Amino acid sequence: MASLTELLLATQNPEKCAEATAKIREAELNSVEHYFMALAQEIASDDKPVIARQLSGLLLKNGLFSKDPVQDVEKKARWKQLSEPTRNAVKEATTKALIAPEVDVGKAAAQVLAKIGSIEIPPGEWNGLVPLLLNHVTNTNPKARQISLTTFGYLCEELVNLQEEGNEIKDDISNSILTAVVQGMRDPEVATKLEATTAFYWAVVLAKRNFQNQIERDLIMKVVCENCTFEKSEHVQIAAFECLVQIATEYYEHLMLYMDFIGPLTWNTIRSAREKVGIPAMEFWSTICDEELFIQDLAADGQPSERPNLNLIQKALQCLVPLLTETLTRQEDEEDDDTWNLAMAAGTCLGLVAQVAQDHCVDLVIGFIKENFGNANWKYREAAVLAYGSIMEGPTSEKMRPLVMQSYGSLVGALQDPSVAVRDTIAWTLGRIAQFHPTIVPVKELTPVLGERLGDVPRVAANICWVIQVLAESQPGSNCGVGQLPDTTALSEFFTSLAAALLQATNRPDANDRQLRMSAYNSLSAVVGHAGNDCLVHMERLVQEMLVHLNQSFNQNVDRECKLQGYICGVLTSLVLRLREKILPVADQIMEQALKVTQAFMQLNGNAQALHEEALILISALANAIGVNFARFLSHFAPHLQVGLQNYDDVPVCLMATGIVGDLCRALEGQMLSCCEVILQILNQNLHNPNVDKKIRAAIIVCFGDLALAIKGDFEKYLPEVMKLLQDASLTTLQPALAKNEDWVEYLSNLRENVLESYSLIIHGLRDANKLHLFKEHVNGVLHFVKQISEDTTSSDAVMKAALAVVGDLVFVFQQELTRHLGNAAFLVRLVEYGQRCPDPSIQRTAAWMQSLLQKYSAGIQQ
Repeated sequence: MASLTELLLATQNPEKCAEATAKIREAELNSVEHYFMALAQEIASDDKPVIARQLSGLLLKNGLFSKDPVQDVEKKARWKQLSEPTRNAVKEATTKALIAPEVDVGKAAAQVLAKIGSIEIPPGEWNGLVPLLLNHVTNTNPKARQISLTTFGYLCEELVNLQEEGNEIKDDISNSILTAVVQGMRDPEVATKLEATTAFYWAVVLAKRNFQNQIERDLIMKVVCENCTFEKSEHVQIAAFECLVQIATEYYEHLMLYMDFIGPLTWNTIRSAREKVGIPAMEFWSTICDEELFIQDLAADGQPSERPNLNLIQKALQCLVPLLTETLTRQEDEEDDDTWNLAMAAGTCLGLVAQVAQDHCVDLVIGFIKENFGNANWKYREAAVLAYGSIMEGPTSEKMRPLVMQSYGSLVGALQDPSVAVRDTIAWTLGRIAQFHPTIVPVKELTPVLGERLGDVPRVAANICWVIQVLAESQPGSNCGVGQLPDTTALSEFFTSLAAALLQATNRPDANDRQLRMSAYNSLSAVVGHAGNDCLVHMERLVQEMLVHLNQSFNQNVDRECKLQGYICGVLTSLVLRLREKILPVADQIMEQALKVTQAFMQLNGNAQALHEEALILISALANAIGVNFARFLSHFAPHLQVGLQNYDDVPVCLMATGIVGDLCRALEGQMLSCCEVILQILNQNLHNPNVDKKIRAAIIVCFGDLALAIKGDFEKYLPEVMKLLQDASLTTLQPALAKNEDWVEYLSNLRENVLESYSLIIHGLRDANKLHLFKEHVNGVLHFVKQISEDTTSSDAVMKAALAVVGDLVFVFQQELTRHLGNAAFLVRLVEYGQRCPDPSIQRTAAWMQSLLQKYSAGIQQ
């Protein structure tokens, strides 16, 4: 059998990689103890190839953690279950490799030690790791100092993540690490100073107690600011300014004492340093804006903030705004380069400043705009327009109205500017005005101009498409549900001309440049989706036009056609949603083309399980629009739906297919029976497959209820198995290690909500078929689940509302028979009180409805 070294080297050979990887995986499964020991010996052996040692470190690291939270918990538990001699041997071998002459080996060992430290330091099982690294920091060998500081960086990142999950990191650990890192930041060796400063970015998050002490805080700030001005290395300066950004995030409330120094430091750096250093210096001010916006948002919601608002932005406005507007002029060239640069950072920062300072910043910016709008140099003209657009979010419409009215003619006229960059930014600024101050946009005057400017170069035309989209979305009443859209909007008279201009833009020879074609189709979707009802008469003809576009797309470049078809399907989806039953005459054509798109996508990807998302969305919209008339397509679509449900590796597609099951149930009702058996079988398999994403499993739960409501009494044969699945799902709880994991908390909430909703749907389906007696044996189980939810203080509003609803449904269908059994159960009182206290009107109504039912049928018993 091949040695571990040979297997590791074979993984780098494309022809042998799969077999070698399989053998390594087999070794891990056969004996974790032997697997870890072999890898540890490999990384520690000086006579092994560097790449093999490096790969062994990578495998060790991957054996200690996983990006998946559940697997991560399992791997950490697996490490703890290893025998103490094995763990000690792994630690000793990795520690030896840490100071190997080869940097790559040392870095691999550093990552392994950090992972082990994250497991063993919090419970006090490896108290020697930090002192061991501290010894290296004081080593006379620069490489030893550097690699130990690298390890501290990795370790601190791990400990910060643990701290955020609610784990306590002892003060002596964080103190020792901080001492070592700050010492390294003052090291004369540039490489050592850089590693220390990089590590400090994470170490400072652990230093909360140190930051409460002004003497220690002063020292920390002094060292960081010294490194910000360390002219021997831009990399050190960049890392130091990034640390300053981290301090602004973590310790905003302590900044006031240092702003007299930090302010000029950042401003001088932005003005005079190279761009790479100036960008993180600019980021400091953007971060201050973020913190003050957060505090303002809390205050607006009536919530207390743990931090006072220092109003640093307001205090710095007179210096900060001129600096930002000046920096906007520092574009390199007129080309539309997406590379992040200092001018872009200044524009972003100015936008945030406007949100914080609101009306107070406007006059400071307007002076710059007036001075430079007509400048002969395109850089200054563009900077002026960019500044104008950047301050649109934040100031009130009352403040901006006279300025917009006064400048509108000049802005529209500047769409003819000889500079492409200026025209592009003008279009963006017009979109920003429409986005944040829609009531002051002269729609009737602007719209014809936009239609004309769609003929500009792709870079500008794509932004014009966005302006049209924003205008459509901002029309009064246009964001209501389909049945509540206004009869007309200010854009109604331009519907046909805009649609024609946008379609023409999609057919331009250069429409692939700057994603113009995508922008035009997206804009057309918005125009359709938000149009007044008086435009419906034009939409039927537009459907035919889009079907022509879709049919022609199959003659495009194969690599592009699927994306192109996605955009066209998006427009057709908007049209179907607007026309509803009026789409019926062309339903066959739409379905045929949508299935053709899906087939082409499968062939392009060489995968029979690949489905086109936008085509699926279109089919779902069609089913909702034509209802039971979709039945004639079911036999053609069912195989594709089954493929989507089985393709759990493609999470978005599988989630969408799972949602479409519900759409079909609502559209077809009893006619879903023909494919119910197969769908339930696939859903059941997915629910029991540990490789299926948890979001898909949560979505599956509500499908059971959708099917039950659709096929009503015919669901009887599936009821016992489905109820068992729902009961098992209701038993799901969070492991203590995942209690602070927002992703898993959200998953559990969605799962519980879906279980309760599924119960409600099943109840109504059986009631409609006069088969409620089948549910009686399950009532106590449902009520027990509701009781648990009512006692769980972490239950979300959505879960509590679903709990109220399912109890109301049970009382509604079983009436006095159930209320006699319930009596004045404490959990019912808790539910009602929760609903009465909740600010959400829909929850209040649900609670009132449930309470009225209880009172009604309880009164009947008393009589």
